[in-house]
Amino acid sequence: MSRDAKIKRKTKEILERRMLRDAEPGGITSLTVGPPGSGKTNQLIHDAKTIFVKHPDELVFWWDNPESSVQYNRKGVQYQIFVEAGCNISFRNLTSGGNIKIKFTRFNNFDDLVDKDTGFGLAKPMQLNVIYFKSMYSVIDFITHLRKTVGFQSIFIDEIETIIPLNPPKLPNETVNVRYQKNIEFSETVKETRKDLVNVFGDTQEVADLDHRFKRKLNMIVYLSGSKVDKRSRVRESAVNGLPIGQGFICYERSNFGKLKFDYYPAKQPVFSATIE
Repeated sequence: MSRDAKIKRKTKEILERRMLRDAEPGGITSLTVGPPGSGKTNQLIHDAKTIFVKHPDELVFWWDNPESSVQYNRKGVQYQIFVEAGCNISFRNLTSGGNIKIKFTRFNNFDDLVDKDTGFGLAKPMQLNVIYFKSMYSVIDFITHLRKTVGFQSIFIDEIETIIPLNPPKLPNETVNVRYQKNIEFSETVKETRKDLVNVFGDTQEVADLDHRFKRKLNMIVYLSGSKVDKRSRVRESAVNGLPIGQGFICYERSNFGKLKFDYYPAKQPVFSATIE
């Protein structure tokens, strides 16, 4: 069998595992890596839309750093925004300036979004259920909630380094390093999702920017053009750098790898950002 044929076969196996919904192996934890403009967000959205097709009853959630321009607002992407009660949020048009009205729905607790006993709630399948919390660390509690929920769920975290940066410093007014403790909590929570029915997809510019505990929990990494490759990976960095936008190498448990293709979703007007006060 030729090398290309082996890679093609391995790619099929890995992508099938990526979309497998089997309680025995449980969920997956996947990270997409690449510099700005490499297509990280498009790759995440491609995965989300693949879930819609293969698993139309599965709920898909999306969390993004509210201080950056939103990335879920793309052509061809259906989404609904949910904002936690008591969370003051505004949206700013980054093209023309000024605040704009963006439709969103308030929720009081996690059960409003998806009831852990029934699997039903405000969140709907076949769309990105975009969530905004008063605290970014509520994402940790929400993943814990999903672990107790009926059926498989998936959550996508754009710019995951916002939550789990490497070696966060203690703030001047803190007696303990809260962010360091949250890094540990997040990594332990994600480890448990592999035993349950939750898939966690994230992206970042560099793996080195992330807390080392989380990196040990990954079982899949997607490398896009220009990304730095883990030294333990069998993928050559020179091969990654030669990739066009829309393609990537996907590694499974570091020992297996394949190549994938993903669709491009252009920005949809208006381009806006969210601010939580």
